[in-house]
Amino acid sequence: MEEKKISFWYFLIGILIILIVMGAIKNLTNHHEKEYRVVNSKILESAKDCYLKKDCEGEITLKDLYDKGYLEVQIDPVTKENMDEKICIKFEENETLFCN
Repeated sequence: MEEKKISFWYFLIGILIILIVMGAIKNLTNHHEKEYRVVNSKILESAKDCYLKKDCEGEITLKDLYDKGYLEVQIDPVTKENMDEKICIKFEENETLFCN
């Protein structure tokens, strides 16, 4: 009888650990998504300024924004490395978008 109680508690603790780990992973994923939204928003706003001031036209890259002084080098919030300078940005219908 005592073994069944111990097994039950091990089972319960195992389930709790799994739930805590799953919650932590979900929380970390949401945090990374928010960090990317902030960086992407900064890039798109800088690109929009460049287009509206007529310094940029057509498809541009992140490097173009760096070279024209609209943006400082952006760091990937997850890898902590510089963002790829080849990221493409376009201006369509008065809106800045990332190229596909």
